[in-house]
Amino acid sequence: MLKNTIKQCYYWLINSPPYLLFVRGSKLLSRKGIYPYIDQQFSEIKPSSNVLNVGAGGRVNDMLNDYANKNGFTVVSQDIDEKRNPDILGDICTLPLEPETYDVISICEVLEHLHSPHLAIENMFCALKPEGKIIITVPFIFPMHERPFDYYRYTKYGLEHLLSNFEEVKIKERNSWGETINVLFVRHIMNDNVSSKLAAPALVTLGLVMAPLFWLMSKLIRSDYITTGYLVSARKASHSTT
Repeated sequence: MLKNTIKQCYYWLINSPPYLLFVRGSKLLSRKGIYPYIDQQFSEIKPSSNVLNVGAGGRVNDMLNDYANKNGFTVVSQDIDEKRNPDILGDICTLPLEPETYDVISICEVLEHLHSPHLAIENMFCALKPEGKIIITVPFIFPMHERPFDYYRYTKYGLEHLLSNFEEVKIKERNSWGETINVLFVRHIMNDNVSSKLAAPALVTLGLVMAPLFWLMSKLIRSDYITTGYLVSARKASHSTT
């Protein structure tokens, strides 16, 4: 009886409005750089474009649909999880996509969850029209998430290799080494471990307070040796054949 009461109190705590404020606070640091980049990339999609979003649901899908409604292009979502209600249900690594169908493919915070990323990239390359664009965000130094389907982390050199068939490959760090260290503290709030959950409010508070110091340290000591992830775009050549 006491054990069940403690368990109920714990679940009430981690789902309470005050605790969810700490979750939002953690995302200010852990998601820093992603959404402004995605927003800028989506704003450049031309009217009448045909866009594939790999990974249905969530904020990225909402942002893309908002731009589609505003700028007049079409979005098709793909996911392996039918609960996300994708337009195309299947595994992007093996899914038979129609060749040269899409002007833009977006795959944001998804590539790390794919069992065979090289096959997924080849598949998406074939599905892009000539001069089509792929938009990618991936983690590098970042805690495990969505276990057990968290398979890979990517360096910029690994990304260059994966995208070797593309042109105009642009890869930039999401944030600095100091900010990366700070993210490792605050992401405890997303861990299912009980001690992590209970300690997380203090760690998130500390992370928010320390954020200016980590930012300053990164400005004074410049290095690209770690980052939380990479922001990527690349284009298929106009003369490419599939």
